Amino acid sequence: MRIVGSSQMDQHKMNKGDDMRLTAVIIAACFALAGCVHNSDDASGTTANNGAIDGEAAFLENCAGCHEDGAQGAPRIGAPAEWEFRSSLWQAILMEHAKQGYYDMPARGGKPDLPDEVVDAAVEYMLETTFPGQPKD
Repeated sequence: MRIVGSSQMDQHKMNKGDDMRLTAVIIAACFALAGCVHNSDDASGTTANNGAIDGEAAFLENCAGCHEDGAQGAPRIGAPAEWEFRSSLWQAILMEHAKQGYYDMPARGGKPDLPDEVVDAAVEYMLETTFPGQPKD
C-alpha cells in the first residue's frame, strides 16, 4: 500500500484551481465574444436606426481617406469640377468603379468584404453632396 504525501495532495489541489481559473477565463471569453457577435450585424457602423444604410457614415469610414483631400488624384467630394471628366452615366458607372476598382482606386475602398449596399450608399452620398441637383440613374 502506497501512502500519498501532503505535497502531492497540494499539487493536486493547485492543478484543480488552475482548471477552475481556466474555465472562468473561457466563460468570460465566451461572453465577450457573444457581445461581439451580437453587434456584428453592422460592424461598419453605417446602418441608421430605420435599417437603411447611412451614406455619409459609409463615405466617412470607407472613402473619405482619399476623396476628402484628393489623395492620389481622387476627385474630392463637393468639388464638381474635379468630377467633370467622369462618365455622363454618373451613378451607375461610379458604383461599378467603386466595387471593381478603377486605376489607382482600390475596389471597395481596399476592403474586399465591404457589402455592395455600403459601397452604393457611399457613392450616392458623394454624388448627392457634390451634385445636389443631379438626377439619379
